[in-house]
Amino acid sequence: MKRTRVLVGLLCAIAAAAVLAAPVLKAGSEPINYVDINKIKAEGLQRSQVMDLASWLTDVYAPRLTGSPMSQKAAEWTVAKLKEYGLVNVTIEPWVNRNGFERGWTNDKFYLAASAPERFPIPGTPTAWTPGTDGLVSGEVVMVTATTEADLAAYKGKLKGKWVLMQAAPDVAAYWKPQATRYTKEELDALEAWPAPAQMEFGVTPPGGRAGGPGTPAAPAPGQPPAGGRGAFGAMAARAAFFKAEGVLGTFTTAPRGHGVYTVGGNRAADPAATLPAIAIGAEHYGRIARMLAKNIPVTIEADIRNTFHPNPPVFNIVGELPGTDKADEIVMLGGHFDTWHASTGATDNGVGVAAMMEAMRILKTSGVKLRRTVRIGLWGGEEQGLLGSREYVAAHFASRQPAPAAPGAPAAAPAAAGQPGPPGGRGGFGPQGPIELKPAWDKFSAYFNIDNGTGALRGIYLQGNDAVAPIFREWMEPFRSLGMTTLTIRNTGGTDHLAFDAVGLPGFQFIQDEVEYDTMTHHTNLDSYERLQPGDVQKMATIAAGFAYLAANRDEKLPRKPLTVPVVGRTAK
Repeated sequence: MKRTRVLVGLLCAIAAAAVLAAPVLKAGSEPINYVDINKIKAEGLQRSQVMDLASWLTDVYAPRLTGSPMSQKAAEWTVAKLKEYGLVNVTIEPWVNRNGFERGWTNDKFYLAASAPERFPIPGTPTAWTPGTDGLVSGEVVMVTATTEADLAAYKGKLKGKWVLMQAAPDVAAYWKPQATRYTKEELDALEAWPAPAQMEFGVTPPGGRAGGPGTPAAPAPGQPPAGGRGAFGAMAARAAFFKAEGVLGTFTTAPRGHGVYTVGGNRAADPAATLPAIAIGAEHYGRIARMLAKNIPVTIEADIRNTFHPNPPVFNIVGELPGTDKADEIVMLGGHFDTWHASTGATDNGVGVAAMMEAMRILKTSGVKLRRTVRIGLWGGEEQGLLGSREYVAAHFASRQPAPAAPGAPAAAPAAAGQPGPPGGRGGFGPQGPIELKPAWDKFSAYFNIDNGTGALRGIYLQGNDAVAPIFREWMEPFRSLGMTTLTIRNTGGTDHLAFDAVGLPGFQFIQDEVEYDTMTHHTNLDSYERLQPGDVQKMATIAAGFAYLAANRDEKLPRKPLTVPVVGRTAK
């Protein structure tokens, strides 16, 4: 017995020494240090702080509408937290261009109720960058669905001091299917299948595209112009101007999903002097009012709404780093957008992405793993207005796009703001653009990983048409297979900040995530709160993000890139 124990102890010691001496396994072409990977997994899954971060970002420092005072307060807290974690070069980096943010906006008071024929409260949220009421106001409600100048003329002189319902009451379907879903094996298998040619037409998917499909025009947010081009925009603007001139108190919109859920939006460029109070409310209250009006029963609504405009607000991104060693001048980035809408606290869009990436940086630092390349976090402002912050950052640090050359005989197009696309409708929603002007750091960039599709567990990654990274990522996923990370798809996904990197030929990736309730319940709605987060999913999310950053940082070579298909100004891309 004694000899057996000694022998067993000796064998264990030899085995332990072997592991310590040779922790790197190379089952395929990618060496993976499983000792370090297990440190990352232990820190991320056993000692996670991500839900505490999520609470601070959703319960305390939210909502974070770009240009709002709360966004600035949240940024200051975030900077302090990243410094506490041991990151260096942590800063709030202002944008070079304001991108139309001439004024910030906050809703400081909201009271809305029907006062006749019966009293009942009306939950709702003002559209961003619209004015409030002049104290407590009261007026009857009318429905005006007319959009043409000729049809609106019938209401001339009849709308002063009234509230306007802007659309017919929608039909609200029952929830016949579960609102929360996860990818099935069959759905993940379908994602891995080679997409139809139409899905590969563009280098990036127009913003709004999900699950590898092409982006499609979304329904207009309250206060935003409808789809349909300049004519539709003009019709909406003319309608708003008519209501303003007629002395309307304010307007109401709703969403057909019902169940108390509504979405919000806003136009940062709207002139407060030419805009009315605009309010999004649930379909149930909207429908009740509309049905009473249809019965010729007058409805009176009173409101006291205070919205404050803040001139020249700070607009910025937040960055910080964990320095590398022998390849410290090369960069791996993690990120997500910092801004939210304002009907709730933006938990799934995108407080969870911010919390996960902050936690990933904490994991990398606290676990003590060595990083050859510098790992940098980027938290972007203005994503909801068109990926503004990430485009500004890419343009300032890596590469910018020149204006598209004018057609023969046509006037030259005005230069776009740094990092900004041309008019909507071009490749990938970025509009027509000219050559890329590369900056020195472009050559030193390895990869950017983004999280911005809700609380769902990471199930894989979109390759954005970059075939060369597929065998690399397939091996990188193996240590995280038990966490559900199994799927690669060559397809593109759109609508978030990895596109800013992809658009200038840099490897930018978004993870595949379980839907959970993202599109059905939380995306831009009044229900997007901490309660909608799934703690187990979020812990895995941060752990996998840390693992991918670690593997990218320690690989001998930078990640391969897709060939540039646009001209380069000044030098040849390496």
